[in-house]
Amino acid sequence: MIWLVRHGESEANAGAVTFDYAAIALTARGRDQAAAVAEICPEQPTWVGLSSYLRARQTAEPFLSRYPGVTPVDLAVHEFTYLTPDRMAGTSLKERKPLVDDYWTRLDPTFSDGAGAESFVDAYGRAETFLKWAARQSGFGIVFTHEQFIRAVLLAALYPGESPSVDVMRRFFALRSGMPIPNAAVVRLRRDGGRWWTGGVDVEHLSGVAQ
Repeated sequence: MIWLVRHGESEANAGAVTFDYAAIALTARGRDQAAAVAEICPEQPTWVGLSSYLRARQTAEPFLSRYPGVTPVDLAVHEFTYLTPDRMAGTSLKERKPLVDDYWTRLDPTFSDGAGAESFVDAYGRAETFLKWAARQSGFGIVFTHEQFIRAVLLAALYPGESPSVDVMRRFFALRSGMPIPNAAVVRLRRDGGRWWTGGVDVEHLSGVAQ
């Protein structure tokens, strides 16, 4: 069993102007959400994986404090950053929306926006690599990661072996609205019979967090 945990509410999610995409921190509400995630774990996990981005690592802090005997491992599960970081620096979510819309209108899996940006092919490849790695792990694992990376993992799990084509990219985009993954949501995966299965998106543990 694997839990994929999206990070708690970040400064960018709350609409603030941000600069270094990897260094965006949690808000106070995001920290409360992270604490709520730590409270619902039924047992000490066998392993914990971390994104390199600050907001995901901060989300993991309450959990790692609860289970100090688990040594986390750094994994390439950071967010799908498809816009060049230099273009995003000093902007808010609202200000980035035209750039986001332009990217998804293009619908080109191989397109790279420039230095520091990933193509969809690159990000999907990371998701496939993660699933191959996870299939070799035993026991119960938890990964603190990001919304779009979780979505890529789900697609790679549902369509194993399929190349990241325009059709796959279109499915990914459709899931952005069709399957929202809120801050601090938990997506459960399990491997059975050589295949991955998902239990959907769980947010019940966030009912007591102030809106």
